[in-house]
This record gives sequence, structure tokens and C-alpha cells, in this order.
Amino acid sequence: MHRRPMLLACVAAAALAATSAVALAAPGRAFAGSPCGHVSRPPAWRHIVVIAFENHSYKDILGREAPPSYFKTLASKCGSAVDYRAVHFPRSLPNYLGATGGRTVTTADCVPGPGCQSTRANIFSQLGGRNWRLFGESMPRPCYRSNTQLYVPRHAPALYYTRIPQTTCRVDVAPLPTTRIKLRRKFTWIVPNLQHDMHDGTPAQASAWLQAFLGGTHGLLHRAPYTRGHTAVFIWFDSASQTGDLETPLPFIVISPSTPRHVVLRPLNHFSALRSWESMLHLPCVGAACFVKGLRIPFHL
Repeated sequence: MHRRPMLLACVAAAALAATSAVALAAPGRAFAGSPCGHVSRPPAWRHIVVIAFENHSYKDILGREAPPSYFKTLASKCGSAVDYRAVHFPRSLPNYLGATGGRTVTTADCVPGPGCQSTRANIFSQLGGRNWRLFGESMPRPCYRSNTQLYVPRHAPALYYTRIPQTTCRVDVAPLPTTRIKLRRKFTWIVPNLQHDMHDGTPAQASAWLQAFLGGTHGLLHRAPYTRGHTAVFIWFDSASQTGDLETPLPFIVISPSTPRHVVLRPLNHFSALRSWESMLHLPCVGAACFVKGLRIPFHL
């Protein structure tokens, strides 16, 4: 005779769990609704994935007047920043090097070689061979250092660090597979080609590519290791459009099991991101990353 009250109590408890911002998801299962905010405590991070995009401001991509996109969908379900800024303008390469080595190094968009490379420590050399991977879409072959119609090395920052041996480069800097990638490294940098990163293409093209890569049937967010709860994904932009400047905020989105839907207001930049990635992987800070606050607290990482 106590079944009905017990049943109502169970239904109420289930509804509360479903609407909670920190509801727990079973490890290894695909997430329904949102890929973010399923665990109440940040896990021990085993994988960090950075997907790099080009030359668009916060207003262009996430602003109120920006068109609907997968970027806006992710920002509405996960973490985003409204005051994230570049560390150099107007070139791409200094921002890529700033975000991975804590120093802008150059003011030019040059191919790797003497006068356009760094001898200093960086997140790739800190991790060492076989602990990181850089995938370049439309890269002709591993460790490729020349420009093509769809690929440029300046978007592949690992090519510019002399501390990375050529033997390591030929293994760990590779073309992006046309089939789904396997995340077996601690740090993975993804370089979409010039159409899909918006350097030459449109936001609509980039949105469709990102949705397939992350949210598609075989997308990264629906597969282990993300569903196991130990992977964080960062949507990163190098700088604003050619008509913007250093002070123009950039889109920045954080996708992780412990990051709830949240908009971060405090000022951040590429050095802040590097500080966080190093901290999440238990690495010491390098360069200017040592003099900024990271992202772990505001994004619950």
C-alpha cells in the first residue's frame, strides 16, 4: 500500500537528477543533450584536444547578431569566454607560438627555417615524443613544411620548435585521417584546412566541418575517451578578422565533462590557455604563461 508514494518519490528524484547542471553520466556512454557538465568534480585529465580556427572575432561567431552555427550551439551548452584576446596582431604564427610556447617569437607568417623558429621549451617538447600529436587536414605528408592550396605550416606550431627532433616530427605531425582519429596522446592539436578553419572558407563551412568532427555519428564527443570523462576539448581562434585588432575579443569555447554551461567574463588570452593546458597535464609553465592566471577555476577544469 506504500507503492504509490514511493513511486512518486522516485519520479521526483529522477526529474531532479535530469535537470541538475552537474548530473552524473555513466562513463563510456554517449551524452544526450549536452556534452558538458556531467560530473561535479574535474577529473584527472588524460587528453586535451585543441581545434584551431582563423581570423574571426567573438562578434562574428558567437555574438548576438552572428548566424546560427555549431559554434553557438556548443557555447550555449558548455563554457565560453567573452573577453578572450590574441597576443599579437595581425599575423597568425605569433599567436600559434604564443599559445604553445608562451612567446610570440616572430612577427611574420613565415615557413619553418632559420630566423623563423624557436629554440625554447614548449608544450610539445615538455611532453616529449609519443605523448602529443598534431593532425593537419590536407597536409600532403607527415612533417610537411611548405604551403599548398589548402594547407600552411604556420597553422601547425610544432613545426617551428627546434627542440622537436625530425624523427619525432615525422611520427607526431601527421595528416588528419579521413576516418575517425584515435586519441592516444595527452595533447592533440587539430589543424583544419584553409577552407574549414575560415582562413579562406566561410563560417558556415567551418560550422559544418566541426559538427561532423565533434558531434556527428562517429564524432569525437560520442566516442571514448571523451565519454569516459577524462578528455577536454578547446575551440581556439588565433586572432580576429583582418579588419579587427589585438583588442578584439575572440571566440573561445571549452567542452568538458566537468564544465557546466557558463560564460566567463574575466580577461583571458593565449597565454592563459597555455597555462591551463600545462597545469592540466602536470607540466611547469613556460614563457609568458607563468605570469597569467589560467582557465581551470572559471571553467571548472
